[in-house]
Amino acid sequence: MQTQETSLPASGLRAYRNRLAMVWRQNDFRWYWLSSSLQGLGQGTQFMVIGWLVLQITDSSAQLGLVIFLYGAPNVSLLLVAGVLADRFDRRHILMATQATVGGIIAALAFLTITDIVAVWHVYTAAFAMGVVQALSMPARMTMIGDLVDQRSILDAVAMQNMAVHVGRMVGPPVAGVIIEIWSVGASLAVMAGCYLVSMAMVAKIGPLSRSLPSATQSVFRNFADGVVYIKNNPMVLTVIIITCAFGGFGMSHMQVVPAMAKDVLGAGAGEIGLLFLGSGIGSLAGSMILPAISRSHVYRALLLSLLVFTAVLTLFAWSNWFWATFVFFTLVGVMGVGMVWPLATTMIQVETSAEVRGRVMGMLQFTPGFHFLGAFPLALAAGQLGWEVAITIAGGLSMVTTVWFAFLRRGKPDLNPGEVVAT
Repeated sequence: MQTQETSLPASGLRAYRNRLAMVWRQNDFRWYWLSSSLQGLGQGTQFMVIGWLVLQITDSSAQLGLVIFLYGAPNVSLLLVAGVLADRFDRRHILMATQATVGGIIAALAFLTITDIVAVWHVYTAAFAMGVVQALSMPARMTMIGDLVDQRSILDAVAMQNMAVHVGRMVGPPVAGVIIEIWSVGASLAVMAGCYLVSMAMVAKIGPLSRSLPSATQSVFRNFADGVVYIKNNPMVLTVIIITCAFGGFGMSHMQVVPAMAKDVLGAGAGEIGLLFLGSGIGSLAGSMILPAISRSHVYRALLLSLLVFTAVLTLFAWSNWFWATFVFFTLVGVMGVGMVWPLATTMIQVETSAEVRGRVMGMLQFTPGFHFLGAFPLALAAGQLGWEVAITIAGGLSMVTTVWFAFLRRGKPDLNPGEVVAT
């Protein structure tokens, strides 16, 4: 049950600082944030480094596409199981186990690379294994925010966690590139493995989580079925999941194929493509920094507005044929998309679901990043027939139509004013 806040903090910049400081003062959250920073550094770098390794071995972009698919397929298919695990077991232990496993996989790949015995099937195996393990970790990592902070601070905690991840996306690739240039791909892989292992050690510093766990005698299938029923019977949760997954599968499907689009439409080289991604990272960070300025009672409306504005700037991005205009529009796509839509949706799920089923519901929401990978292939096929401009516009339009229908037009749509976060 949600109630209105009994008091509001001071307005303006002071209120912004106070909201972030309230979260930062919690010791367990600081360890979680530091862990997320290193995890974001490793994950934001892994496909650049592994992609470079694939190109060194095979000199084939098709082989690189296969590696991405092998990572994405289990990332999507195991999310529902991952949500059940996040509700049945201690989320700290899930994160520690998955971080250690990913670190071990990358360390093994680094050893094979440094000793010059790596083969492309090693990379296939590593990508698939990482897709499995990181799928199991995602619901636990995001759901854990609700275990560490009170409900009124969830939006601010999600914003800070996203800031950490986006800084990793910005810092990681250039640093990895320098390491590759000075030493080797194997050395860069070894540094990535170290990031995951240190991240695991930081999770271990978090104290026990105070939450009830479902009975171990209840079957996994029953746990899963209860989660589906809960989503079906909660109009707000159902709507947020549907519109956000449509955003991932349609609106964000361009992310994995931007290099091809930029090369075909702009005639861009590798340096310019890297600059586009830097703009996207800066935009995503800026979006996350805006979040604590949003009133807690307006999170749902901010989510819907962000989705609609995202579609508009994505369309402008698709039709731009001047590099610097494309750079600006792609930065705005980062602001509205990864920077705002995703954390706002995560906040709504944290606030609107009970602790007992939150992991399963978050598992459903985590289809969104997985769909980024799977949506890229059909988008590229459509672009081959219709052109990138039309294909991306259609994809963005499908995301917008889904949002308008589920949030505004359908019978049983949720209230635009779902209430404020509980004050403690």
